[in-house]
Amino acid sequence: MIAPDPAGPREPRPARTGTLRHDTIPMRLYHEAKRLGAWDPRSLDLRQDVDHWGRFTVAERDVLLRLTVLFQAAEESMTRDLLPLVMAVVREERLEEQLFLTTFLADEAKHTEFFRRVLDEVCRQSGDLQRYQTPSFRHLFAERLPDAMQRLLADPSPVAQAEALVTYSLVGEGVLGDAGYHVFSTALARRESMPGFREGLRHSQADEARHLAYGLFLLSRLVAEDREVWSAVGRQMEELLPLTLGIVSEFFEPYDPMPFGLSLDDTVQDAIARFAARWGTLEEAKLRGRTGTPSADQVVRDILGWVGDQLQPVPIEVRREGTGPVYTFHVGSGQAAEGGGALLITQEVVAHHTATDVIAALRAHRVPERLRGAGRKRLTCLSAGGKIIVQPPE
Repeated sequence: MIAPDPAGPREPRPARTGTLRHDTIPMRLYHEAKRLGAWDPRSLDLRQDVDHWGRFTVAERDVLLRLTVLFQAAEESMTRDLLPLVMAVVREERLEEQLFLTTFLADEAKHTEFFRRVLDEVCRQSGDLQRYQTPSFRHLFAERLPDAMQRLLADPSPVAQAEALVTYSLVGEGVLGDAGYHVFSTALARRESMPGFREGLRHSQADEARHLAYGLFLLSRLVAEDREVWSAVGRQMEELLPLTLGIVSEFFEPYDPMPFGLSLDDTVQDAIARFAARWGTLEEAKLRGRTGTPSADQVVRDILGWVGDQLQPVPIEVRREGTGPVYTFHVGSGQAAEGGGALLITQEVVAHHTATDVIAALRAHRVPERLRGAGRKRLTCLSAGGKIIVQPPE
């Protein structure tokens, strides 16, 4: 029996009278999740994967099993630990963010199910696999992450939210998640191994890109609005960098040589580069708080929202290879997108022009109509002489 509230019955919270702000980053991510995030781990065909699994060497299977175990444990932790952030957003009545976070939580649940299914049906490992969880991994996902997230229940301050987001989004999903997906991609690229697993990885990585975009959006806002947040973010990232590198190093320790041509030095350098890239994004947000200048990521999101609206119901995905100079907007999704139309926008364009200017140029060059037309065109948007141009011209 539930005890009565000593303060008496609560008045129901009235619905917000204003309309939803569909042009905000959280709402655009929400709409993107509806279009691109509807996949079912149970529908993946893993029959070929079972056969391919037996073709790997013992050492190769151990690397893939180790990484799958770590992903499954991390995704389960993230599913369990996200709710305090959702509650903080609800308390602050940030409805657009709350709507997106409903998809965020559902995504994490699917990722947990996906990696568990691979362990059960492909790796045939349903027992206790905690031996693969190294000390640094346990420290982050069993201590630091839940502590940072649970703190929000009692202290939802901007500083506490920022420290939670650094741990969850920047480190857990951003640096370590991206590094893990890179290892999977390298290992499974040979002979196009395990198509069902690779399909699931593509879906989950696309989900994580939305999650990271939201984490950077919220962190950027907190950094721009509160000076204390910047110091807290710096301290948290400095504390977690050695732990992150420890997880990477401990992953490589059991293997000599490392299968699949993987390199500890390359992976560590990649992790450090990802830390630097996230830090650079937040430094932009700090500057934006003083000058009002939008970040490159925000410009890209604004463009993606406009292109997506123009091409509905065809899904649009934006990708960028690491810190490369081009953002690629793929028309379609999954395998269909690989041979489909695409819009390539250079980094110079988004760094030196507003989203409004870029969208005006795309509209003037009839880019949506050309992408919808026959021939699966690939168009490039670049900056020349301070002007935005589209190649090839009509």
